[in-house]
Amino acid sequence: MDLELRGKVALVTGGSQGIGKGICTELAREGAYVALCARKPGPLAETRAECERLGVKALALEADVTDKAAIERVVQQTLDRFGRIDILVNNAGGDAANSHWVDDPDEVWEKNYAINLWPCIRFTRLAVKAMKAQGGGAIVNVASVGGKIVSWPGVSDYSSAKSAVMMLTLTWSVDLAPNNIRVNCVNPALIRTPLWEELAKSFVPQLGPDVESVFKSFTEKLTIKRTGKPEEVGWLVAFLASDVRAGFITGQCWNVDGGYIKTI
Repeated sequence: MDLELRGKVALVTGGSQGIGKGICTELAREGAYVALCARKPGPLAETRAECERLGVKALALEADVTDKAAIERVVQQTLDRFGRIDILVNNAGGDAANSHWVDDPDEVWEKNYAINLWPCIRFTRLAVKAMKAQGGGAIVNVASVGGKIVSWPGVSDYSSAKSAVMMLTLTWSVDLAPNNIRVNCVNPALIRTPLWEELAKSFVPQLGPDVESVFKSFTEKLTIKRTGKPEEVGWLVAFLASDVRAGFITGQCWNVDGGYIKTI
């Protein structure tokens, strides 16, 4: 299916590894120019090179997305290089540790919201200005099934942040519809990424003697008995970014979870 993304400009936050890399490469495969930001220069350069090998222009920007000034710089450098932002993918996030509790101090809560919620708001606020000026665009937020259900104790800050991202998706889709800007959300679960590798270690030996045993324990809860691949999230994001193929879809949250969520 041709998504007709050739020559479109996509900005992907947290785009160097895992799900972010899967999103970047799938957008590039569809012909979109890709600007990606993340903290680690090595993986950034590798993902940029992979996108360029697919025949598109790519821009890698080292940035800490918890820094408001860094976010402003990333958006401006993207506009300076490409002149527009057609697609914004708010993928940056993390800190899903199962060790955060209601009586944790403000600093713990603020740190989690700083990576999982505020970058989504700040990047969108800036990108929307460019989208309005150019006549429209598409935003895809990456939340988590953890924003819908509580998978295990100790994730109140992470889950509430991801739930907020889902509600922002719905409210922004209404607010921005007059500007021809669609907003959707994807909710991954158990995608085999560096973040999940680290998270799995925290469940040893509770769920198994090693990381592979932990993953096996989790996959038993899925309808499809395997872990997901980053590109499987990327395929959906690319589809939702397409005005031609997904132009009648906005304000929706799509689970990419192997059947983990079993409710309507």
